[in-house]
Amino acid sequence: MWQAHESILSGANNAMLEYVTALSGKFRFFIILPHSGTMQQELTQRGIPYAIIHQYGWANQFSWWHIGKWVRVLLRSVVAVRQIRKLIIKERPAIVCTNTIVSFTASIAAMLQNIPHVWWIHEFGKEDFGFTPGWGHEKISMWWMEQSSKLIIGNSQAINVKFKKLMPKASVQTIYQPVTWNASLKIDSTKKAKFLMFGQIIASKGHKDVLKAMLVNKQQGKPLQELHIMGPCETDSYLIELQNIVEIYGLKPYVQLLPGYFNKEEVLPRYEVLIVASKAEAFGRVIVEASKAGLRVVVRNSGGASELVNEGNGLLFNNQTELADVLCGDRALPETAIYLNYDESQEIQNLTDLLYTAC
Repeated sequence: MWQAHESILSGANNAMLEYVTALSGKFRFFIILPHSGTMQQELTQRGIPYAIIHQYGWANQFSWWHIGKWVRVLLRSVVAVRQIRKLIIKERPAIVCTNTIVSFTASIAAMLQNIPHVWWIHEFGKEDFGFTPGWGHEKISMWWMEQSSKLIIGNSQAINVKFKKLMPKASVQTIYQPVTWNASLKIDSTKKAKFLMFGQIIASKGHKDVLKAMLVNKQQGKPLQELHIMGPCETDSYLIELQNIVEIYGLKPYVQLLPGYFNKEEVLPRYEVLIVASKAEAFGRVIVEASKAGLRVVVRNSGGASELVNEGNGLLFNNQTELADVLCGDRALPETAIYLNYDESQEIQNLTDLLYTAC
């Protein structure tokens, strides 16, 4: 049984679907969603059973009772734990998993039903906790994770190191997630642009940093290559902000904003370089996707799976100057054959062994 932290096709949920596909021959899955969203259609198409157990805003309707925020949080959490316990009794899972550290309700329900629990960590920064580390109740959260978890799985060495320090008594493991790639799909591979940012169009993904680096090159009279930003956008205000930056600073001839859902096999091969500029994202999956599609990667060297970037598939950048140098060609990308430095089948075997041990 696997509790998702949101119900749209986010990076973490796409990762969950990849794990479910890879492990479907050995495990049966049941997914819990916290609200309605695009994940429902995806789960239905794949034949994966799921239930919606509301965990976030629904209790706000009781604000007219003049009860405080934390009372409403407690109310909705108690209701969610009760509903998850009923699902556990009905479905009888061998193990309960939580996708990112946003909702703790599944871990509580698992403990009450004496079922082992596993945390899956897909982010490195603020998304780890749902609050800024150091300013929230981090020690309490870490204590609970140590107490409630048989296993904590992250998808980068940075996450492994970070959580081992935060929870020295917990079993923290690194698994690079699988990436399903339909290589047989015949598409028009005519290049549309040199650079691509692909995935959720949200503030944490670093779009503005990339646009600022392009602007630096423009102001210095250096050549600009075309950039396409593609992916789902749930926040109109952020999309408008990006559009304004492009318009105001004269980047419109070089930047296209394309919100929506796209098939990665149809999109990625039509570009040369994938840019991953997030400060927090554990971006192992997108590096693998790009490599399988024949793209190089340009990746911010902070928080994520930088160990998957090597002389065969891309470059790391540490600051705006280094990124600007890559964007204008002052810093060249490798020209060797694209290769990764891990064995996907071995990762799945390692994961299978870990889950059987946790059960």
